[in-house]
Amino acid sequence: MQQWRIPSDLADDALLVISELITNAVVHALPPASLCLSRQGGRAACAVRIEVTDAGPALLRHHGGSPRQPEESGRGSAIVAAVSARSGTTTYRSGTTRWAEIQ
Repeated sequence: MQQWRIPSDLADDALLVISELITNAVVHALPPASLCLSRQGGRAACAVRIEVTDAGPALLRHHGGSPRQPEESGRGSAIVAAVSARSGTTTYRSGTTRWAEIQ
């Protein structure tokens, strides 16, 4: 993002969204997960598109031990929506792409 001259506050937001989308793919989906970043707009534009693609939803698994506390998870989508200008999900036969645009 430094090479794209993305301002540091925008880069921080992008890293937060990347973390949330990757975590979602690792915890809730089948591997592999891939990350794609692209700069949006012309030279003066400062926007980053983030896409995380996985192989689709994993079957529910019980990991033993005590269940997660509600305060430990479940806010990723709300964080992505709050930080992003736009976000969404595209589903394919072979998987799912979750994306967000940060401006």
